[in-house]
Amino acid sequence: MMQSQLVKGHALGGDMFSGVSFRRELTRDDLERMRVPSRYWMSSFDQLSSDGGGESIKGMVHRYISNMSDMRRAGGGFVFWGGNGTGKTSGSVVIAKEYRRRGETVLFLEAASIKKMVIEKEHFDEDQTYWDRAMSVDVLVVDDFGKGVMDGTGLGATLVDELIRHRNSNRRVTIITTNLDPAEWIGELGLKESTMKTLKECAIPVHVTGEDKRDCSADMLRSMLAN
Repeated sequence: MMQSQLVKGHALGGDMFSGVSFRRELTRDDLERMRVPSRYWMSSFDQLSSDGGGESIKGMVHRYISNMSDMRRAGGGFVFWGGNGTGKTSGSVVIAKEYRRRGETVLFLEAASIKKMVIEKEHFDEDQTYWDRAMSVDVLVVDDFGKGVMDGTGLGATLVDELIRHRNSNRRVTIITTNLDPAEWIGELGLKESTMKTLKECAIPVHVTGEDKRDCSADMLRSMLAN
């Protein structure tokens, strides 16, 4: 139901912000508290790629933002999966920033840091650990989800299961980026089938395709040296 609701949203080219009663500019403090890496601070909708087969990352982000109020109430997020440099993280940050503009709390996490922050009880601020923040924040971005999350003890899989279940039951938005096809997560990462079923209730899988934008960045750096 969630996916069909999103796809039936406003047509591309429409006003994504029609009917929005509260929306403000973000500050440096916002981005730092969200823990968005500085390289993504300037990520914007206009910079997203419209290339690729099927629905582009730009098109899907547009449809999501056009339906953001409904998606927020449903706790609906994404699993953006595909190759490196195709805009998965940038698209996630664009959505996260838009949520913050509308007053929602947001946290960006590197997936590989989850076990460490739990084991070492790392604090987000004086009153809250990172784990508690990840569980309770309105919108959570888990970036670069993969084998770095897992281990032989099963702790990683247990934490991911607990995080997804808790956030789904409380209808909190979760956006995950990964290079791995979610269909392979059970075999490749050792996640439970029940975890994947829970994830399907709250996150739309989107295969992000297109050219590797990191190659363009490398070419730009080389051109600087040539001048």
